[in-house]
Amino acid sequence: MDKKNGAPKKLSRTDKHDRLFEMIRMLAAREFTGYLKVNFSQGGIGRIEKLEELALNREDPKE
Repeated sequence: MDKKNGAPKKLSRTDKHDRLFEMIRMLAAREFTGYLKVNFSQGGIGRIEKLEELALNREDPKE
């Protein structure tokens, strides 16, 4: 946070890329299943969408 006006600190393009790569490493370590959609605008990250698919066990509890 910026102390002067309380706004979030603006990250550099390199900082944003580093944070994105760290997030991808974290998701891979947790065995993420799904997809990431990264939109770039003029070489910078514009928006990131994440869709995670859940694998549900469908075993019958009666067995």
